[in-house]
Amino acid sequence: MLPISERFFSGGSTTLRGFGYEEAGPRQVIVPEGEFHDSNGKVVFLNPFTVPIGGNAMVVLNLEARVPVTRNLQAVPFYDGGNVYRSISDVFHPKPIIPTGNFIDDVNAQNLRMHWTNTIGMGFRLKTPFGGALAVDYGFLLNPPEFLIPQNLNTNSPTTAIFRLHQGQIQFRFTQTF
Repeated sequence: MLPISERFFSGGSTTLRGFGYEEAGPRQVIVPEGEFHDSNGKVVFLNPFTVPIGGNAMVVLNLEARVPVTRNLQAVPFYDGGNVYRSISDVFHPKPIIPTGNFIDDVNAQNLRMHWTNTIGMGFRLKTPFGGALAVDYGFLLNPPEFLIPQNLNTNSPTTAIFRLHQGQIQFRFTQTF
């Protein structure tokens, strides 16, 4: 695996519009360890969570139609497909997940496996006097990724909860006019 600074990240207004900024792709589970205190000094418990870690391969397919509504306004229906993958072989032939017996490692193995995602949406482009356009897009993920979050780690029978990314995202950007 490449160092994190050299990995591919995707998601957001210029790649996969159904995702938040750099939210596509594999995620690593973070299990907070130690004692944490709030601003009053009271001990608090932090739940495990996931963070995007990027990958060595990325596929992004963007299709859009720019339909004139007025001289300065375009409607833009679109489709975005793809994802970020751990390796190029995972794009076409994902390896089977082999349980290791370590609960956290097995959860992470599941969270590192990505599938092709599909986003459909609608956007608008408003021409500005500055030579570009103000873009507003709403992307709806048809198959939002789900990730496992470990629960009850201090017991003899840990379980998992499912974390699903938001299904819809609104994106704003200033863009060029073609």
